Amino acid sequence: MRFDFHHHRFTDTSHSAGKLALAGSDRDLRWQDLEAETVHLSRLFTSLAIPEGEPVIIYGHKEAFFAVAMLACYHSGTTYTPIDKIYPVERVRKIIDLTGAQVIVNCTGLPLPDGISCAVEIDPHAKAVQHGPRQERTTRPGFEGDILQYIMFTSGSTGEPKGVQILRSSVLCFVDWATRDFGFTPDDVFLNQAPFTFDVSLCDLLNAFALGGTLVLSAAEITKDQDQFLQRVTDYRCTVWTSTPSFAYIYLRHPAFNGQKMPSLHTFLFMGEELPSRTCSLLHRQFPGARVMNAYGPTEATIVTTLVEISPEMAAQQASVPIGYPMPASTLLIDTGGEDREDGELIIAGPHVSPGYYNRPDLNEKKFFVREDGQRAFRTGDLAYYKNGMIYFLGRNDDQIKLHGFRIELDEISQVLCDHSGIEDAVTVPLKRNKEVKKIISFVKSASHTRGCDIREALLPVISRRLPYYMIPAEIIVVEEFPYNVSHKIDRNKLVEQYLAGEFGKNVSS
Repeated sequence: MRFDFHHHRFTDTSHSAGKLALAGSDRDLRWQDLEAETVHLSRLFTSLAIPEGEPVIIYGHKEAFFAVAMLACYHSGTTYTPIDKIYPVERVRKIIDLTGAQVIVNCTGLPLPDGISCAVEIDPHAKAVQHGPRQERTTRPGFEGDILQYIMFTSGSTGEPKGVQILRSSVLCFVDWATRDFGFTPDDVFLNQAPFTFDVSLCDLLNAFALGGTLVLSAAEITKDQDQFLQRVTDYRCTVWTSTPSFAYIYLRHPAFNGQKMPSLHTFLFMGEELPSRTCSLLHRQFPGARVMNAYGPTEATIVTTLVEISPEMAAQQASVPIGYPMPASTLLIDTGGEDREDGELIIAGPHVSPGYYNRPDLNEKKFFVREDGQRAFRTGDLAYYKNGMIYFLGRNDDQIKLHGFRIELDEISQVLCDHSGIEDAVTVPLKRNKEVKKIISFVKSASHTRGCDIREALLPVISRRLPYYMIPAEIIVVEEFPYNVSHKIDRNKLVEQYLAGEFGKNVSS
C-alpha cells in the first residue's frame, strides 16, 4: 500500500494494509489507519471550501496527526503552511497575518497559545470548531492549472520571515526523481527528526509514503537524549537516516552508534549544510557497507537538487566532498560574472524551482527569473564550481548561514535587536571552526539614552518572543563603538578577532 502523489490517492490498498506506516511521537498508524484518517481530514478540508491558494496552518511538532494533515493536503489539493510549536507566538501570528490563513490544524491536543487564533480550528480528532466568521478574500494569483502545494517560511534579511511557494508539479518532480534514483524500497523505514518547518523533513515523508515504506517521527525532547533517540532508531529498525551532517556528528562518539549495535541502518542521507569529509570517513568506519549520500538544494528548489554517494575513497582523497550531480529535470549554471574563472554563483533552473516568495515582488525580482527556454530559475547566493561533472560547494556570497541545517539571515537577527528602543545599532556574525558555523554572536551598540545601563539582560526576552530558538544568538555583546574597515563598513572580521582574543567583558548568553 502506498500513496500515489500523481493521482493524489492511496493505491495497492489490498497489499500490506496492516503494515506500520507512521510512528508519531504520540501514536503509531498502520497503512489502513493512515488512509482512513487522511481521507477523512481531506473531506473536511473540501467541506470547508477553503479558497484556492489560501493555506491551512498545520501547527504542532512531531505528532502523527501532523504528518496526516500534510498528506491530507496532498490528497485534497489544499495549500498548507507548517508551523512548529517551538516558534515564538509573535512569529506564528506574523505568518498567519502574512498568508491570510483562516484555518488552523492544531495537532498538539492542547489549547492554542494566547495570541494565536484562526476562524476555524481543527483538533487531532479532525473535528472543526468555528471561532469566528470567515472573511472574504481577494482572488489569489493562479499558477496556470497548477496547485500551490505549500508555503514554507524561512529567515528574511529585513526582519520579516519570507514564504517560499512550492507548486504541486515541483513536488511531483522531486518524488519522481527520489523514488527512481535514491535507491530506497517499500521495505525501508525512514528516520524523521527535522522539524516540519525545515524541508529536509519532507524528503523522508515523501519517500516513505510514495514507496509504501514506514516513517518514524522523533520529537525534539527525544533527540536531545542520545540514549533514548538511538533506542528509538533501534526499536523501529530504521534503515534510512536523513539529517544535517552536524546532527549526525554529535552521535559519532556514542558507543551504540555503529553497525554492530544498529545493523538495520544502511543509508545516511545528508542535506541542509556542508558535509565534511571527516564525518564521511568516521561513518564509513563505524558503519561498514552503509551508503553515505550527500544532497544539496535550497528550499526554493523543492528540498534538494543534487545527489551523490560519497565512497570511502572519495572522502579520504578530498578535503571537500562534492554536493553531487544535478537531478535530471534541472539545469545548474555557474554565473562567473563575466570573469575568466571556473567558480561563481550557482543558478538552479527547472520545473522544481519555486515561482517566488509569497507577496514579495521586491525579493522575487532579485532572486528569480525565467530563462529563454521558459524554465523558472533561482539565484541561490551559493558559490560553486563543476569538476568531473559534479558540483562542489564553496560557501555563500552574502550574510546567510546554515546552523545545524537551519537557514538563517544574520541581518534578520540584527534587525530584531535594532527594533529595541535601547539599541542604536547591531551586527550579527557567525563563529566558525573548520568552515562550519558553531554559534552566532551579536554585537550591539546602546542608544545614547541607555548608555551606562545594562541593556543586555533586557534583550533576550524580547528577541525570544520574535525569533525561533535556533536564531537566538549564543552571546550578545555590548560595544561602545564598532570597528570600521577602509570601505567605511563595520569590520565584522575585526569583531571576531577581538572576541577570540578575549577583549570583551561579560556577555549575555542564551
